[in-house]
Amino acid sequence: MNKKKISFVIGALKSGGSERVITNLSNQLVEKYEVHIICLTKSEPFYELNSNVKLFYCKEQYQPSNSILQGIKLNYALYKTISNYLKKEKINLFIGFITSANILAILASRKNNIPCIISERNYTNKSNTPLHWRVLRKLLYKKAEFLVVQTEEMKKQFEPIINNNKIVILKNPIAPELTHARDINYKKENLILNVGSLINQKAQDVLIKAFANIDNANWKLIIIGKGEKQKVYEELIKSLNLDNKITLLGQTKDIAQFYNKSKIFAFTSLFEGSPNALIEAMHFGLACVSTDCPTGPSELITDNHSGYLIPINDQKKLELCLKKLMNDQKLREKFSTHAIQSVASLEAKPVTLEWIHLFEKVLN
Repeated sequence: MNKKKISFVIGALKSGGSERVITNLSNQLVEKYEVHIICLTKSEPFYELNSNVKLFYCKEQYQPSNSILQGIKLNYALYKTISNYLKKEKINLFIGFITSANILAILASRKNNIPCIISERNYTNKSNTPLHWRVLRKLLYKKAEFLVVQTEEMKKQFEPIINNNKIVILKNPIAPELTHARDINYKKENLILNVGSLINQKAQDVLIKAFANIDNANWKLIIIGKGEKQKVYEELIKSLNLDNKITLLGQTKDIAQFYNKSKIFAFTSLFEGSPNALIEAMHFGLACVSTDCPTGPSELITDNHSGYLIPINDQKKLELCLKKLMNDQKLREKFSTHAIQSVASLEAKPVTLEWIHLFEKVLN
């Protein structure tokens, strides 16, 4: 029996949360479907991808547009390339991830008369999406069969532009390779961990300054991720004389060891979709303190029960919560137990089954 053909489309398979979700989903879905991933630009997949997943790159490298006219030309070329690929490969269902890929997915799927599901992975009211993409989102999202979001708050955000019964909430799954990587016998160290790209959205400068202000004699801070703020944060750490206490580790494919050996997870984002790193930290039983940002953390953490929720950019509150967690093992253990319970339903298999249910609803 021939498998149905499904294809995802995304900018590139880099190290971000959306890329991890697409990779994990694709790896799970190959048992049931012929899975394709279309990347707008070429880059080596950061996460391990099943060899049965078919990868297609629209172009070799990212080309920024210097004018509206050039932008239209570049995106029209992408649309044509995608549309031709869908036709050639006889794709049955097309799935977009993130705004620009979603718009291209809707247009190309309509050209080929195939169903389309789109997915937003961030709280778009706070993201710096260019105006033309925001306008196209309002005009075109209603033409998709379904829009997938991760939280109730994100669902409410899109209700003015797309029919409520077309919006589906599917939580981000814990990566399969991390599901069984939690090791209760791993020797814990006095480490505070943060995982996220070094960009304004993640606001790690607040964490660095908070850590500098508390008695950190026996503790270290590790930040995993890379991004445009790397140099700024290196200079900040140096100015605070904390080179031997704070490590900007960059990217790592062996993130499980850091979740296993850290005691505390600090999350300072200004906005999110559904934060993969926070979900993973809770799965590993770290005592978490997170900003109560839109959206995600408040649907994962019950304040003072499975972690701390603090206001955005509140350095003093962050300092206070970190001090409490650093000095109180029983509190860390309480948060750890409840955190693990809170995200137990987010293992990869049940979440993948929810995606399959949605796909079958559309395909049938």
